[in-house]
Amino acid sequence: MLLGRTAECARIADLVDDARTGRSTALVIRGEAGIGKSSLLRYAESVAGDLTVLRTHGIETESQLPYVGLADLFRPVTDLLDRIPGRQAAALTGALALGPAVAQDRFAVAAGTLSLLGAVSESGPVLVVVDDAQWLDPYSLDSLAFATRRLGREGVVALFATRDTDEASSRLAPVETLTLRGLDTDAARALVADEPLSPHDITWLLSEARGNPLALVELPSLLARGGHRRDTGAPPPIGEILARTFHSAIARLPLRAQDAMLLLAVLGPRPLAGTERVLRDQGLTYASLEPAERAGLMTVEEGAYVFRHPLVRSGVYHGASAVRRWRAHRTVARALQDAQAPTALERYAWHLAESGADPDEQVAAALEHAASAEPASLAFPLAARLYAHAARFTPEGERKAGRLLSAARAAQAAGSLDEAAGLLDRALGHATQPRTRLDVRQLLCYVDIQRGRPARASEELRAAVDEARSVDPGLAAVMLGGVTLTELAVGDLTAARATSDESMRIVEAFTDAPAALPVRLLHALVQLLGGDAEDGRALLHELEKPLAEPDLSFPYPVSGVGGLCYLAAEELDEGHALLDRAVHAARAASTVGLLAHLLGTLSVVEFWRGQWTSALAHADESARLGEDTGRVIEVCRALAAQAKAEAALNRETDCRRHGAQAAALAAAADLPMDAARAHGALGLLELGLGRHEEAARHLENVRDFSVANGRGDGLYLSWAADLADAYVHLHRTDEAYDVLRVLEHEAGRGVRPIAAAAAARCRAMLEPGDAERHLDRALLHLGGVMAPFERGRTEFTRGELLRRQGRRGDARQWLRRGLATFERLGATGWAARAAAELHAAGGDQVRTGPAPLDGLTPQELRVALAVGRGVTNHEAAEQLFLSVKTVEFHLGNIYRKLDGVHRRAQLVRLLSQFSEA
Repeated sequence: MLLGRTAECARIADLVDDARTGRSTALVIRGEAGIGKSSLLRYAESVAGDLTVLRTHGIETESQLPYVGLADLFRPVTDLLDRIPGRQAAALTGALALGPAVAQDRFAVAAGTLSLLGAVSESGPVLVVVDDAQWLDPYSLDSLAFATRRLGREGVVALFATRDTDEASSRLAPVETLTLRGLDTDAARALVADEPLSPHDITWLLSEARGNPLALVELPSLLARGGHRRDTGAPPPIGEILARTFHSAIARLPLRAQDAMLLLAVLGPRPLAGTERVLRDQGLTYASLEPAERAGLMTVEEGAYVFRHPLVRSGVYHGASAVRRWRAHRTVARALQDAQAPTALERYAWHLAESGADPDEQVAAALEHAASAEPASLAFPLAARLYAHAARFTPEGERKAGRLLSAARAAQAAGSLDEAAGLLDRALGHATQPRTRLDVRQLLCYVDIQRGRPARASEELRAAVDEARSVDPGLAAVMLGGVTLTELAVGDLTAARATSDESMRIVEAFTDAPAALPVRLLHALVQLLGGDAEDGRALLHELEKPLAEPDLSFPYPVSGVGGLCYLAAEELDEGHALLDRAVHAARAASTVGLLAHLLGTLSVVEFWRGQWTSALAHADESARLGEDTGRVIEVCRALAAQAKAEAALNRETDCRRHGAQAAALAAAADLPMDAARAHGALGLLELGLGRHEEAARHLENVRDFSVANGRGDGLYLSWAADLADAYVHLHRTDEAYDVLRVLEHEAGRGVRPIAAAAAARCRAMLEPGDAERHLDRALLHLGGVMAPFERGRTEFTRGELLRRQGRRGDARQWLRRGLATFERLGATGWAARAAAELHAAGGDQVRTGPAPLDGLTPQELRVALAVGRGVTNHEAAEQLFLSVKTVEFHLGNIYRKLDGVHRRAQLVRLLSQFSEA
């Protein structure tokens, strides 16, 4: 037990014990330098006993080298890579420089990290220790954070020690945090009890150290040399005091020892095999380090010299003059200059840059050549770093801008959106050619779209279009397509229609094949949403062949836009098939950012097809993946879709929470259409609960947004049928007729069976004397489309109207049908209304209860759906970015919660009841 850390040690011991029971946990230990974070990690290792321990620590001089921390962590278990899914193993192998790199985004490596931890845990519980996480390279830290958030029942405990830095904390959110404070006075006195200090000096020491254990241990040596402060000014920060202490100790060493320590500080804790040769280049040997070992500044671990504390390394490096640091970096760079592996070449470039070397086109060209290797042989993060280093050694001018642009493209592909934006800002400062500037501005706008800033992106793209017309008309068309995309994202159909027409005129005039596909597809979507729907449908069918192959690119994710086209055309089966293929391909490739987009759209299609369990699970997964990848727009879209499914399922608390979250995020990110979609979900919830005033209030918000933006009513943003229903029950007949006119206009824009059925149902409610004819027509429209909720509402409406006309026997027939449909869907609120009407019509009293799947969590739903598709536990884990043990744990919970379901075959049969109603 550590002195003064009884509670903290007990917390650590509890986490280790949890791992032994199969429960996974994670903890971030935060605090200033010297506060005892590393000591707590060592305590964790001391009580780990039977646990497999994996450890790494961040190094300031290596913080920009992609995956160097992950490589250190997994070095003892790389023999298990063949136990994880092939694509993930390939991505992780390349990232760890154990084999050829592959062109995966960084989340393929993150998924592999999770799978490898799961593989290690198959032999027993695991302790992961990450010290100085504030200096761990961001790629490694993001991969570990991704994995940590998905750990469940593997028996893995992950401990991260970090100083109080915003970046590390944000990357590790929402992992539980333990903040270390200074030792209390009694513990501090006990720690220095054996020091030969006067009472006056002890008082000074306790005041200066402020409970910092490292300061309490190191400051007595400063006192012994008479180096303490006796003024009454404010005490300096602890880090400054310790740095001064270590600097003083380092300065007393022989110069040769200082030079050797500086070389090791530059090399890092994972030095080259040729470390001795690097020392010899400076006329040094390992013997040069012996004075540092005697002074307690360095120790020997596993046959190698290491710094006693990170502050010692920092003191050695930052205490040296600039000239000495440059010389050390140049020495290391010389040792690496003949390297062939891209990872070693990246280290060479970094050390050369830190040596103060001037721009050198020969060096830049070599780095660019390595970065531009075939995509199948180089990982995107490494390519981004090599291109950035190439730009560093490129003289000012157009070529420098081009290399920065290439670095940004690789960073975007890797999923590092903020890094890409920073590179693009730098590129703009060097670009002189119009085409280069346009390419930079275009990519910057697409990055902004991904980061949830569509309005800003639209303005920037629009500003660049006129310039692009004279440089490259095809590029101008693509840019206008990007403007259309952003206008659709915020819901401004009026602007999108005009922009799309403009881009189509350019494409038709210049017939640029690469530009034509995305521009024409977006034009089809605009037409289907608010123009000539039949023209849009014909154009969509012309593009079916390129849509047949899932596309994994951005800014035009063709499969995602195609899915929205089919949704707008009310061709739900075709849209579901397209999106399902695309989701499968994105899972296989671990392209997590694109997967978030596709799942959000798939969820909306599944809602209308009555696959509410799938819709809810996929919307929840989309929101989580959107958060992981920093794609605000996908989080907002997914939350609104989640709220809609929960409204239909009568999950009132969840619906209100997710609706409020979607609305708040939409307001912050300037995404008004998603705020409207959240209101639409809440309106449906209130309608199902029979609260017609509240329903009308929410749905009027959606109507007002739609009218202001040139939109009618459609499946992606639906409101008219629900609002008309609320108005009829509120006896606001004139307003209901106004809404009906919108529905009938939409129904008249080509073949739109769901809109036509909704219009007929609403007219029946308004004209009960002719209701049967209208409802017959509604059911006829629905006969050829899978839209069970619409069918159930039509059946319910017919029964409700018949009962009020006194035709109780006929009413019971239709109410039973509607009730059965609602129960199959899990629409418990609507089922309760139908049951009440049925009882009022003379039928037996029916008690409706929760749907069988209502008790499952979103994570359990996702596992159930995967198993229901017939995949193995290992395949489910790969697809859902979970470990096999977590899948098995959730499957056990599913069997416990579902009555009569104890085997996979029974689960498959149950889920099939909810796939179609």
